[in-house]
Amino acid sequence: MANQVQKLAYVDNKLGVSLPGQQTTRVIYDSVTAVAAQGFFEFFQNFSGKTIFQTNLSTNKLDSAESMVIKSIQLSGNFLGTPTPASLANHLNLNITVGNQVVVKDFDPSFNATNRGLAFDRLHSGFNSSGNLELRLLTEIVIPPQVNFRATLQLSDGANIDAGDQITMIFKGYGRIFSAGNSF
Repeated sequence: MANQVQKLAYVDNKLGVSLPGQQTTRVIYDSVTAVAAQGFFEFFQNFSGKTIFQTNLSTNKLDSAESMVIKSIQLSGNFLGTPTPASLANHLNLNITVGNQVVVKDFDPSFNATNRGLAFDRLHSGFNSSGNLELRLLTEIVIPPQVNFRATLQLSDGANIDAGDQITMIFKGYGRIFSAGNSF
């Protein structure tokens, strides 16, 4: 079984990426602010008007000299809570698409939102917060250079989303970023 460094090198090699790169940990994130009664959220699609605190990307693909292996996915909610706070502990439907392939399909990560059950990765129990969940992937997802990616999240009907509530999706893992090396 290949480790994350070998997996990323294999994918980059298959795509003909031969530029030098620096190995690093990588975190990419995108936030979506809800309108009233919104139940469907698209992440890594619209970056206009967002600050660095809402996203660290300007397009939904990595540069030609960058790639990433997603090791964990985190969802964090900033819920205003009028009259009752919304929760990521309600059932969710998560889909992640890389290129034309859906790599996570109809997945419900809500069981990791609280300590009500066994976490998917069995490394920790769920968070005590219903506004934050993280799950570690047993099979890493590779985002190759110059390939579009996006994520969608469907909330259950009882999620109580208010206008102004914000949900942030965070991908954490290992990556390769551009390194000029001796070329400059």
